[in-house]
Amino acid sequence: MSDRQRLVDAVLQALPAAPAYPSLQDLAGSLPPIRWLWPSWIPRGLLSLLGGAPGSGKSLVALDVARRLIQGEPFPHLPGQMRPSGECDLRTQRVVYVDAESVLQVLNQRARAWGLDRSRLYPLLPPDPYGLLDLGSERHQDLLADLVDSVGPDLVIVDSLSAISLKGENNIEDVRQVLAFLAALAREFDTGLLLVHHLRKQHPLRSQRSRVTAEDLRGSSHIIATARSVLALSLVPTAPPEEGAGEGTWLRRLEVVKSNLCGPPPPLGLCIEATSGGDPTAPALRYTEPPVPYRSPTQADACAAWLVELLAAAGEPLKPKQIVQAARQAGFGRSTLYRARRTLGDRIAETGQDARDPTRRWSLAPEKA
Repeated sequence: MSDRQRLVDAVLQALPAAPAYPSLQDLAGSLPPIRWLWPSWIPRGLLSLLGGAPGSGKSLVALDVARRLIQGEPFPHLPGQMRPSGECDLRTQRVVYVDAESVLQVLNQRARAWGLDRSRLYPLLPPDPYGLLDLGSERHQDLLADLVDSVGPDLVIVDSLSAISLKGENNIEDVRQVLAFLAALAREFDTGLLLVHHLRKQHPLRSQRSRVTAEDLRGSSHIIATARSVLALSLVPTAPPEEGAGEGTWLRRLEVVKSNLCGPPPPLGLCIEATSGGDPTAPALRYTEPPVPYRSPTQADACAAWLVELLAAAGEPLKPKQIVQAARQAGFGRSTLYRARRTLGDRIAETGQDARDPTRRWSLAPEKA
């Protein structure tokens, strides 16, 4: 063997062994299954977001989630909906609440009014009596980590991202650092983490849209990407603008708008109602069918109402030609009339299949029993 070959062999022997790269099959045994606090809505050990406009009731919904976990009450499920798969994985029925937007008196008042077991609800207090919480600082991050480690909660609620960091949301790196800490906290302590967040300012042409999407949440796309589940609370107008001053004309729609873990569960409607005691800070929450947004009537809608009245007053089937003539006198064109006919569907009965059939007639279909 030459000296050159001996040198090559020596160098090769001195190199470290090639690293072993495990396959997914090698890792599968150490990967925990997806576990839920609210099945299909809020997972354990991962970061979830709850977004909505100011005044939509995000903090109330977050506290209601805490109440149901603490009291062991079932989560809302409407009759006829497919129940989300998965079991509620509760261990301590304790919740840590990081309230940076309000004062503890309001949190306490709501919890007491709702009959919540306040011995299982743990607020994070700032280290200084009159100071502010700032999860952008390591000192305050350590405080939260120590509290979670001591209490072992099923859920940590942070209300909200914009108020919990003194540096705000303008610096992407600062926001990423806070999100990375919260995601790591959920993972390391195997707890759910619900982060309340606000919407970005909308363009005036989009301000009337009634459903919140993941793209409507304020800040960079990194915020949405970090969360495994994104819940949205939308304000839905249910009356015309001139009648919409009252609170009763606005309902809420709560839904999952992004999930990396499962298909989205059916959405829920939400009514926020005054309680018998009249405490404005602690209203009652009632879950309902998702609200249907109010839509301004079109010309075809007006024509459809006119057509039903015409056929009801006629008392006998009418030829389409007669109806077209009457519609023109009422200010509706032929195309509008036929659009209205299509919207009415099987409420209109027709004789004859061919438009040229001289026996063709329209009438109101008999009401179904």
